Amino acid sequence: MYLLRTKETHHKYLAYRNNGGLEKGCALCERESLKEFRFWRVIKNEFPYDRVAETHDMLIPKRHTGEGGLTEEERKELWEIKCGEYINNNYHFIMEAVTKIKSIPNHFHLHLTKIKDPESTEL
Repeated sequence: MYLLRTKETHHKYLAYRNNGGLEKGCALCERESLKEFRFWRVIKNEFPYDRVAETHDMLIPKRHTGEGGLTEEERKELWEIKCGEYINNNYHFIMEAVTKIKSIPNHFHLHLTKIKDPESTEL
C-alpha cells in the first residue's frame, strides 16, 4: 500500500503494525463513528491512502465479524448504503483489499475514498 500512502503515513502504519497494534484487540471496533446506520457505521481511516485520497474513511459493520458472518439484514443494508445518497454524495470510490493483504481480516470493512484533484497530486 506504499504507493497509495505518503511516506510519512506508511511509516506511521508500519510502526503501529510492528509494535503489535494489530494484535491489541480490534482497532476498528474502537474508532468513533462519523456516520451511523442501523447495522453499519462509517469511521475515519487512521492510516489513509493520503497520497491519492483527499478523504479516506471506512464502512464497517457495527458487529465485529468477517464478511462471511454478515447476516442477510446486514447484507441488505450494505447494498442500500452502497447505492444510497450518503456514499454517492461524499465519496468517489468504494474499495476492498483482497483477502491475503487485509490487515484486519476479522472485521469486514470497505474503504471509502474521495480522490485528490490530479493537478494537486504528484505521483
